[in-house]
Amino acid sequence: MSEKIEDLAVGGAFELGLSSEILADIIENKMRMIDFDPLDAYAQLSEPNKRALPHLVKAAEILDAVFLKQDHPDNIRAREVLEAATQSGDGDAAHALTLFTIYNGVEGYDLYAPQTVPLRLFKNKELQPGRAYYPQDITKEELAGYIVKHPEQASALLGNNTIVSRKGERLIAEPYSVVFRDEMEAGARELLAAARETDHAGFADYLRWQAQALVNDSDPEVMFKADQAWANLEDSPLEFTIGRESYRDRLSGDVAADPRVLAVLHDHALVAKSKDAIGVRVGIVNQESHKKIAGYRCQLSDFNEQMPLLDQYRAQAGDIGQSKMTFVDVDLVALSGDYAAVRSGLSLAQNLPNSDKLAVQLKAGSRLVFHRQVRHSVDMVQRQKFLEALVDREQQAWYDLDADFLFTIGHELVHSLGPSLTQDGRDKYVSLGEYGDMLEENKADLGSVLWTSYSVANGAFTPEQANKIYLTWVADQLPTKQPCKDEAHRMREIMQLNYFREQGAIRFEKGGKLSIVPEKMAAAAREMLSSVITLQLAGNPVEAQAFVEKFIGWDEALQYSADEQRKLKPKRYRLVRQPMRERLAAG
Repeated sequence: MSEKIEDLAVGGAFELGLSSEILADIIENKMRMIDFDPLDAYAQLSEPNKRALPHLVKAAEILDAVFLKQDHPDNIRAREVLEAATQSGDGDAAHALTLFTIYNGVEGYDLYAPQTVPLRLFKNKELQPGRAYYPQDITKEELAGYIVKHPEQASALLGNNTIVSRKGERLIAEPYSVVFRDEMEAGARELLAAARETDHAGFADYLRWQAQALVNDSDPEVMFKADQAWANLEDSPLEFTIGRESYRDRLSGDVAADPRVLAVLHDHALVAKSKDAIGVRVGIVNQESHKKIAGYRCQLSDFNEQMPLLDQYRAQAGDIGQSKMTFVDVDLVALSGDYAAVRSGLSLAQNLPNSDKLAVQLKAGSRLVFHRQVRHSVDMVQRQKFLEALVDREQQAWYDLDADFLFTIGHELVHSLGPSLTQDGRDKYVSLGEYGDMLEENKADLGSVLWTSYSVANGAFTPEQANKIYLTWVADQLPTKQPCKDEAHRMREIMQLNYFREQGAIRFEKGGKLSIVPEKMAAAAREMLSSVITLQLAGNPVEAQAFVEKFIGWDEALQYSADEQRKLKPKRYRLVRQPMRERLAAG
C-alpha cells in the first residue's frame, strides 16, 4: 500500500486494492484517450451563447457530486485522498486517480478478465446492488419484508427519486431535492444564469423549467414541464441534458419482483421504479448533421405498424405519430455524473426521457442525442486487425462506421416503440427485475434490424447499405470476454449472437471467420423480437430468466472470439479528457 495514501486516510480506510504493477499496466498500456474540445463548433456560437456555456459547464460540475454520492458514500472522500497523495508525488495515487476519473467512482470493471468482474480501487470499498440509494447494509430480504409490513411507505421507498436511510427501526425515503439540497440549488442558479445569457428563447425556457425541476422534484408537473420543454427543443445551438436513468440500481427491481412486494403493489395500485442516477451532458449542436438525422423520424409512424404483436398493446402505445421526437447531433463539451462513469464503454447516443417518465407516457415527446466525438473515436488500425482476424474476407468490406451510425439511429428510434407497460399496467422494467433493461436493449437492437429491412423495402436504403448495417452490427457484438448479468448491453449481445446463429442468420465457429446470411437477418430478428415483446407484456421475471438463460450460453466459439481479440492487444480503458470544460469552468 502507498504510505502517502495511508498517511492521509484515517485508519487506513482508503488502502489501495490494486498493486503498483496493475495500476501502471492499465494506465500505460491499456488506456487510450478521447478529447472533448470542439473549438470549431465553439467559434460558430453567438456571443450570448458563448456567455451561457460556462454556466452550463458549472452546473454539470456541481451535479457531478450528486452522482458520486448516489453511487458510493465514500466516492468524494476517496477522490480527495487520491488528489492529495498525487500532489505529494505518489505515483500509485496518480495512476489510481486516473482510473478513478475513468470510472467516476471507486469501482468499475476489469476489461481484460476472461469473465466480467469488478475492479475495485480500494479494499473494502464495494458497490452495493442498491448503490448508495439505500443503506449499505440493507439486503433484498430486509427491504422486501419491510415493505410488506409498511405498505404505506412502498411508493416512496421504491420511488425513482428518493434516497432511503435508517432512522431507528424505520426506513425513511427523502427526495433528491432534500438530500442534495445544496447541489440542486447551486445547479439551478447556474441554469438560471445561462437562461439569462442565451439568445435562444426556447432553450432559455427549458433551462428555467429544468432549474425548477432540480429543486422541486416531488412535483410531477414541474418534472413533466422540464422534460417536455427539453424534448421539444428545435434548432437550439446548445445542448444541456440532465439524464435521469435507472441502470445503476439493481436492488429496487429485484425487490419489486418479489411476489410478496408484487402483491403489495397490486393491492395499492402502485408502480415501483428503480432509482435514477444523475448524469449531465453539455454540448454544441451540429446543425448540418442534425438535418440529416431528423429525416428518419418521418418513417417512425409507418414502421410502427411493422412491429410484432402490435394489436396486443396498441391501446397503450397510442398513435406514435402524435409523440414528438427531436434529434440532435452534438459536439460534446462536458460529461459529468453518471455519464462520465466510463465503466464499460461510451454511449454513441441516448433516447430520453426513459419510458417511466411522465413526459413519455403522456406522449409529450422525447429527444435523441448523438455524440459526434464518440462515433469518430474508433481506432481504425486496431479495427482492421480485428476484421482480418475474425471476419470473412469477402464480407470485411461491409464493415462501415456510417452503417453503425444508421443502426444506432434505428436502435434509438425503436426504444420509442413496443409496449410501454405490462399487459396489466405495471412498469415493464421493474416487473422483469434484473432482466428488464437487458430485454429492452434487446428489443431496440432487433427492431433496428427490422427497420433496416423495412428501409430497403421502401427505397430508403439500398441492399448494399443493409448488408453493411447487418455485418457491422454483428461484428461489433463479437465478445472480448464473458460478461456478467449486470452488463445489460453485453449480455444482450451474447443472446443475439446465439439466437441468430441458431437461426442460421449468422455463421461463426471456433477457428473460423464471422459471416452473415443477409436474407435471414430480418426473419430471425422478427421471431426473437416477438418473444421479447411477449415477455415485456407478461412482466414475469421467471419467464424472462428462462428466456435469457436459454440464449446466454458461453461456448468455444465465443471464447475463441475473446481469445483472438486479446491477442490484438486493444486499449479498452478510455479516459475522457474535457479541456474546454476545464477552461470554461475556470474562467
